[in-house]
Parts: sequence; structure tokens; C-alpha cells
Amino acid sequence: MKDWQIEMADIIHDVACNLLRRHGTDNRGILVLADLFGGVGYSVYVGRQQFIEYISVDKQENINVMLLNDLRLVPPPEKVPLGIEIFIKDGGASSKIVYSQDVPEDQLPYDDRESFVISYFGDYPIRYPPMPSDAQKLPRSGWRTKMR
Repeated sequence: MKDWQIEMADIIHDVACNLLRRHGTDNRGILVLADLFGGVGYSVYVGRQQFIEYISVDKQENINVMLLNDLRLVPPPEKVPLGIEIFIKDGGASSKIVYSQDVPEDQLPYDDRESFVISYFGDYPIRYPPMPSDAQKLPRSGWRTKMR
């Protein structure tokens, strides 16, 4: 294994350990889907008994976003990943790195995240957290009036 591959494995290990510390093992698994194209689009799903919980990115999750941003900078330019899946279950973790040749040119790896979530957890409902209370205070974009 090359040094950059070992460093990538260390980063993935750190992300998995952070997730286990935060979300524990009393679940059906923890899934990370991260787009790494031009930044990090990070989503975490935790399999509960009757549903799948989407975890909002907050200050505690932000450390993983920073680690995955570092992951993009480790490999040589021709080996920079486009995305990564990390799945933690029963004390073990697996990862799948996605490269540009694995995805159609006009898409990102996880454009349809729900299908990936279902492939790991089965067809359970996904619960998303409510919108923040200040989201209703944001000004309207006015796009509807511009379209008329």
C-alpha cells in the first residue's frame, strides 16, 4: 500500500470512530454518503428499529466534514475520489470510494441518496429533522414572480 492510501484509510477510520462515539452501536448501522467534488456534501443516516434517521450536520459532525475534505487532498490528482460511502455496523466498518469513471459525467455520486440508503437499510421511512425555527424568517427568493 502506498503512503497516501494508508493516510486515506486512517482518515476513514477516524470518521468511523467519531460516528460510533456520537451515535453508538444500538442501531442497525450508520451510513455516510459524501460527495467530494469541489467540497464535501456530507449526509449521515442511522438505522433505527422502525425508521432511518437523517442526522443534520452540526458542530459535532463538522469534524468529519473537515476530515473528508482532507481526504480529497491526500491522493495524487489522478486518484482523487468523487465520493465515498462509509457503513458501520456490528463494530465493523466498510467503505467504498467512488471515482469519476464510476459515475455518469453529468451527475454526482449520490444525486439519488435515498436509493443508496435503502440499499443499506431496506425500505424504511427516512425521518428528517424539522426545519430550524429561523428558516421561516428568511426572505422569499421571488423566483415565482420572476417566472411570470
